[in-house]
Amino acid sequence: MDKSVTAFLLPQWDGTTYGGLQIAFAVVFLAVVIVTPLLLARSARASHWERRLGMLAGPGGALPVQTTAEELSEAVATSAERWAAVLPGLLLIAGLLGSFIGLGLALSDTAGVLGGQQAPGALGAVVDALGAKFKISTWGILAFLLLKIWFTVGAHEQARLAWSTFTLRRLQEQAGARQAQQQADQQQRLIDVIRETGNALLVAQQAEAQRAHLRHAELLNALQRQSTRQD
Repeated sequence: MDKSVTAFLLPQWDGTTYGGLQIAFAVVFLAVVIVTPLLLARSARASHWERRLGMLAGPGGALPVQTTAEELSEAVATSAERWAAVLPGLLLIAGLLGSFIGLGLALSDTAGVLGGQQAPGALGAVVDALGAKFKISTWGILAFLLLKIWFTVGAHEQARLAWSTFTLRRLQEQAGARQAQQQADQQQRLIDVIRETGNALLVAQQAEAQRAHLRHAELLNALQRQSTRQD
């Protein structure tokens, strides 16, 4: 049996159930390690976060006042980013599960050897094969480390948090500007109402003055006609 590290890490198809199990886990681990960073690099972008922010905030673009950058970062995370946060742990658990299944199969073979009282060499081969059952756990650990290193180097979470902090500051500034504009509009409407009221009063005073002037003129005419009659 090859004792090299390469032979231990590579999957081996020997026609047994555990051989098929190795191939299945190897394909899954390799696919996740390759596909996850690609999906993450494609989806962890400001345009996607902005789109999710639009769905969360609605047409008005307003967020609760108590919203923090961390809460916003979690809220705008895409599906790929959410999966990327849990996949390393899932791969680690899957590796342990595969090793336990392999150990269970190996122990069943060991029980068969002991029950049949076969040659000690057969038992030695089974015990020697027990060590190979830990390769799926090793794959899970390696996949966990590779993904964690990739996520650390990529700094997607830090970028999303920085975007969330900047976006919150921008939204607060926009909210302050809208509030200031609303106050200015209210003041302008109040000024317009006061101006319209003053104009209406001025027009009423002018009309009243005109009517008073007409009454005064009529009174003078009446006095003149009375004086003419007396003469």
